[in-house]
Amino acid sequence: MSSTAVRYLTMLRMVPRYPRSITTSELASRLEDREFSVTMRSIQRDLEKLSAYFPLQVDENTRPYGWSFDREATINVIPALDLPAALTFELARAYLTPILPPRALSHLKPHFDEAQKSLVRGKNPLGKWPDRVRVINRGLSGQRPAINADVLETVTEALLKAYQCSLTYQARTWPAPEDIRVHPFGLIFRDPNVYLIGMIDGREGFRQLVLHRASAGELVEEPVERPEDFDLDLYIHSGAMGILKSREPIFLHLRCDKPALNQLMESPLGFDQVTKDIDEETFEITVTVGDTQDLRWWLTAQAVHCDIVKPDWLRQETASTLAQGLARTR
Repeated sequence: MSSTAVRYLTMLRMVPRYPRSITTSELASRLEDREFSVTMRSIQRDLEKLSAYFPLQVDENTRPYGWSFDREATINVIPALDLPAALTFELARAYLTPILPPRALSHLKPHFDEAQKSLVRGKNPLGKWPDRVRVINRGLSGQRPAINADVLETVTEALLKAYQCSLTYQARTWPAPEDIRVHPFGLIFRDPNVYLIGMIDGREGFRQLVLHRASAGELVEEPVERPEDFDLDLYIHSGAMGILKSREPIFLHLRCDKPALNQLMESPLGFDQVTKDIDEETFEITVTVGDTQDLRWWLTAQAVHCDIVKPDWLRQETASTLAQGLARTR
């Protein structure tokens, strides 16, 4: 392959999708970093040639001109999607469509479209995949609140660059919206909400900011002050996302019916879960879990299939909750 062809391919990989853009001077600098010595005038001519074959567009209202790929274009620049990659994009489409706002999905749409074409091409059996896959959320799920697209883009950029961000945020307990400076540590998608985990300047402790309650956002190009020992997985498994009733973990001992609760053997409630078969109809588990409201809801819902052996106080609390519920039906 000629050096010119290699340069063309390298340039195409550098051009972003609209609304982002890149100038000829920025392309010249990046090409030079890759040991391509070329003038800005040559780059301009190259882009004009390539635009006849690829969906490139130029914004002539800016100085210097900004080049980008068309927002809706499917970009078939080598390497093409192979079947495993196409199947991965199809799975991503199925799982992401219910939880991401339309503006965020629009950036992925061309890749989803190319994946579908790759699966259909040549009458491949995988082309039937979209008709054979569905994503169903367990339990009751209300309508997902709308998230401000600018807020989502600000937060994701801040997370990727490890920068702070400012948000106009209205917490449920605040009388009015407030402008806050946030140190973002991670995003958690917990249907139907999206939570930003981080710290707020001037306030103590980790915070869970529900993104649909933010009406505006702006990137702050200052590094995040992140505790060295913070780990997003450990934060989740601590029970923090389950509405903590206390910070003390619970050592839980349950006696459960088969097959109603067999999923507990396949999906343990915690890292230290131990499962023991009692007989053909019963098994027991011991596990350390967070003291959360979610735990109480689950134990109440599963009361017909599950005995709380320990702790005694949690068994009594659950029995009291069930008695109060039964009293309301009389």
